[in-house]
Amino acid sequence: MDHIDTLFADATSTSTTSQQQPYLVLDIGCNKGYTSADFLDALSPGTNMNPHTLVTAIRAIAKEDDTKFDRDGGVCNDSKKALNRDRSTVRDVEVHCFEPSPATYEMLIRAHTKLMPKEEDGGAKWFIHNKGLHGTNGEMAWHSACAHAVGDELCTIVDEGTSDAITVPVVTVDTFLEETYPSSSSELPLVHMLKIDAEGLDPAVLQGSMNVLTQNRAIMVMFEFNPGLSEKGDHPHGMWGRNGNPRVTLMEVTSWLDDIGYDCYLDTHLPDENEKNKGVLEAPGLYRITGDCMSKEPSVRGWANVVCASRKYGNVAERLLELATIIQT
Repeated sequence: MDHIDTLFADATSTSTTSQQQPYLVLDIGCNKGYTSADFLDALSPGTNMNPHTLVTAIRAIAKEDDTKFDRDGGVCNDSKKALNRDRSTVRDVEVHCFEPSPATYEMLIRAHTKLMPKEEDGGAKWFIHNKGLHGTNGEMAWHSACAHAVGDELCTIVDEGTSDAITVPVVTVDTFLEETYPSSSSELPLVHMLKIDAEGLDPAVLQGSMNVLTQNRAIMVMFEFNPGLSEKGDHPHGMWGRNGNPRVTLMEVTSWLDDIGYDCYLDTHLPDENEKNKGVLEAPGLYRITGDCMSKEPSVRGWANVVCASRKYGNVAERLLELATIIQT
């Protein structure tokens, strides 16, 4: 996240319209809000909404309710990340957090009240939406875990008619942008980061982002690749992996993104200390996929993120290339 504000500013320096627009981040699959907090700290650190202040708010809410939220510091100890060394700058930023779980949504609203009680015109804003993102608009059945447990990883779309399922509204990224940022032209607003963590349904969310992606109106896209979700014993779900429903491969998705102007990289799940002690080997963090650098479906340990940059914004695409390891598979 270091200097990502400069990267985005340079990417849009020749566009008058984009320069007038706030930094725009879509955090799809917000969960406990740590990605939102990370971007707010990176882009507007003086707002003082960051992973450290967020975990304090979450734990205060749990104390008020005489409970403890599972993994309240984030699945990957997100609350312990180093903060932006700049602690004073405030910029115009809009972060939209989409969380389908009613229980987690209510917790996020309370955290927002504690951390950002007054959002003035200008400056950073954190919008929280109790809805899912998908390839269609409407309503879908979601696992009953969404209703009660904060941050439950089982909160995903289930088959219609599933016992105890709850109904949650879903919308496509394109529809959300069209309705939230109406314009007299057909051009969608510039999305600086489109982040997707949809419990294996990331390809459907990308399908619902067709217009913003084909217009190259998203500078960067990040989504989760987790083929193991469809192979779980008790609650298999998702589109990745051997049992994906419907099955979609990473190579299909990144090939399509390449065709419309995006370079993609596999951002691997690096081993933690416990895994290192068990003999899990270190590996470079960023592997280039685009350009036949990776030609077969990768095998990942647990999960990995895929990071893509539009070639329209050359400095961002070039920066990812500088960081990447080039391999042939």
